[in-house]
Amino acid sequence: MTATGMRRVQRAVGRGWVQGMLCEAPAPRAALLVLPPFFHEWQRSYRLFALMADALAARGISVLRFDYRGTGESSGDDADFLPSRALDDAEAMLASLRECSPAPVTLVGVRAGTLLAERLAERHGLPWCAWQGVERGDEHWSELRERDAHERNNRNRFPFLGRHRALDPATLMGHRLHPEFALELGIFQRAAEPAWRIDRAERCGPADVALPETLPGWVGQIDLQGALPLAAIAALAEAIAARMPSRPEQAA
Repeated sequence: MTATGMRRVQRAVGRGWVQGMLCEAPAPRAALLVLPPFFHEWQRSYRLFALMADALAARGISVLRFDYRGTGESSGDDADFLPSRALDDAEAMLASLRECSPAPVTLVGVRAGTLLAERLAERHGLPWCAWQGVERGDEHWSELRERDAHERNNRNRFPFLGRHRALDPATLMGHRLHPEFALELGIFQRAAEPAWRIDRAERCGPADVALPETLPGWVGQIDLQGALPLAAIAALAEAIAARMPSRPEQAA
């Protein structure tokens, strides 16, 4: 099998920059832009999508992953992160991917990234899919706050915790918040159905890709719980690759 290539992609956005990692297939028949989830879900799934990108590139799909501004290796700090800015970041990375690859692009929104993928896909007439997608920003905000309250008072994590720890309106899951983050996230709601889904089998239809049983659980985890199942990742990459569109000359 021909070796895949890795290279960093950086693009100026506003007063900062967005940085991504492009996993290139030798002769790509399709390309995938991954819009990551938010907060701890971005951290928890980082390794999963790095491995998935490599597995897809080995099957002819170039994959661009990136960090929103205020996260990872992109510019800014936690409090710079806003859904509207994240959408601008995704727009910039889409432009970069199109410059790097002639293959047809599909967007995949992971969890809250789905809320951004839908809007970006509508702007550019692109197919998009939802990986365990969030449907309403306000509901996701409530879920995150509930999880934050639980973890602040988790005696397995803090065995010597004294009194009950109240929520901090300026932070969420260990990240400092922009004052307008909750307002913005609440505005984002899915208005259209994705072209296809990557989700638990019971949530999938005939056109969707079902996750192997060992993979969906990362959403509910804060800490890493065992090694990632490489065989399951390879099987999932095979199913996703079969679902991706190809350039006309390669599909013929």
